[in-house]
Amino acid sequence: MLAAIGEKLSFTKAAERLGVDQSAVSHRIRSLEDALGHTLFDRTTRRLRLTEIGEILCHAAIDSMASWDTALDKLEHSRSTDLIRLSLSSSLAMKWLIPALPNAHALNLKLSLDVQEETVDFLINDADAAIRFGPGPYPGLHSSYLTHCWMQPVASPGYLGDGVSDAGLLEKPETVFLGDRRGEIDETDFSWDYYFSTIGSRRDGFNPDYQFDRADLMLQAVIGGMGVGLGRTLLLEGDVEAGYLKMVGPSIRMRSGYWLVCASSFAETDRFRKLLDWIKSEIKKIT
Repeated sequence: MLAAIGEKLSFTKAAERLGVDQSAVSHRIRSLEDALGHTLFDRTTRRLRLTEIGEILCHAAIDSMASWDTALDKLEHSRSTDLIRLSLSSSLAMKWLIPALPNAHALNLKLSLDVQEETVDFLINDADAAIRFGPGPYPGLHSSYLTHCWMQPVASPGYLGDGVSDAGLLEKPETVFLGDRRGEIDETDFSWDYYFSTIGSRRDGFNPDYQFDRADLMLQAVIGGMGVGLGRTLLLEGDVEAGYLKMVGPSIRMRSGYWLVCASSFAETDRFRKLLDWIKSEIKKIT
């Protein structure tokens, strides 16, 4: 009722929308105001205006209704189709999952990709599940551990072919370093600072020569011969096998790994089990 009144700013129009008498709406609102001890609406003969308290509650009611509508849409989706909406970062999609989609199709696993960098809120997002990279697990969500992660510096054969040897490349003053800006701040430790500190190489005040907003963009620049970048599990295997990238320097195991996360309700479905089994089988092929 509060959502309807907040949207229409009219008891009469709200009553029409709800299919009840206007007097019933007025009575319910007065009862609510008495219970709260606050006036929710300033009433005049010309218009209805929200008070500060009324605006807070009506906006909360509208947001709640929007979440409810999303939940009903998800329910209808789960009943009417086998399609799974999977959210993941652009880097993981471009470098690993999209090339693997024909394998999913062969198993009649129907996937729709929701590519975004931010954390998914399953209450307001249409995604059924998401792949996250981080230390995990994730409170409030069903979290399935997929695989640990190794971080590995890489360069293109062309960059190395310019007279630069991969032996001691990371210590050479002329080496150009490329970084993932998100990895520097998102607490996943996907950064040169973490890498150098782990291998025991002191680099006070180190900053990459070039920064990129996404790991796939950074790796594409590495392939183009701009310098040395950081790769990690699932993002570099395809390009290494194809000969676009070459590993340089030692690899290190990270605290962060890959997780499949979703709401507890979806984790109880056959669609979730089929998705989890397929993802693990694809990861096993390259790790």
